[in-house]
Amino acid sequence: MHTEKSKTVVLGKEDGLATITLSRPEKRNALSNDMRLQFGECIEDVASDAAIKVVLVRGEGAAFCAGADLEKAPDSALEWRDRILLAQKHHIAIARMQKPVIAAVQGPAVGGGASIALAADILVMAEDARLVFPFVRLGVVPDGGLSYLLQAKLGAALSLDLLLTGGTLGAAEARGLGLTRRVVPRHELEAASEALARELLQLPWEALMLTKSLCAQHWAAGLERVLSHEADAFALASSTEGHARALAAVRETLRKKEEK
Repeated sequence: MHTEKSKTVVLGKEDGLATITLSRPEKRNALSNDMRLQFGECIEDVASDAAIKVVLVRGEGAAFCAGADLEKAPDSALEWRDRILLAQKHHIAIARMQKPVIAAVQGPAVGGGASIALAADILVMAEDARLVFPFVRLGVVPDGGLSYLLQAKLGAALSLDLLLTGGTLGAAEARGLGLTRRVVPRHELEAASEALARELLQLPWEALMLTKSLCAQHWAAGLERVLSHEADAFALASSTEGHARALAAVRETLRKKEEK
């Protein structure tokens, strides 16, 4: 497989399949601003590459993605708004992309990591995978289009329960609720997701492309409409005292872990 490695994202291409790997395992693939930019470059690359027919997104190590890197969080509401707009751009690109996108999730997919997983067309989860929605606990609102993506794919009642409580959705429950039909043992995740990708590659490309486009007319039709409000709401929430206290607590916890 031909691969292009940057500091924290690996892009591999082989026989029509592109694999984008979040590669910062020592930080549970937490998304720094630089990592976000690299991820966006990979998405843009595969979307424009006519030789690529299927895309697989996965994370290296024990976690799919721990969400935003809060050690280097923005210092102002406008900086937060810029970061949210960047994440939105990436997730819209995944939804708009003509190629089917598979997300293979192990361990926690937190916040922005859950957004990436939900933006994909097909979700494959290891038995230990869990989607974590901590936004209200951090004094902010869901970002990256997550509130829309979750409601479109899971329904309003369940989404409100998860988002208003800062809840977690494990693999078994996600399958039971219809968010995925593919849950496998952790050690089988890589092989199972790649086998699915190879299976799609054997199907007529035009039918895959048109089917994704047809389905998106329903579930993704209103995605872009909500995003500008989301970015503004996040920026406002990031300027509140509640967020400042929550962020300080997170940073103190991280500091204590590093000292051990």
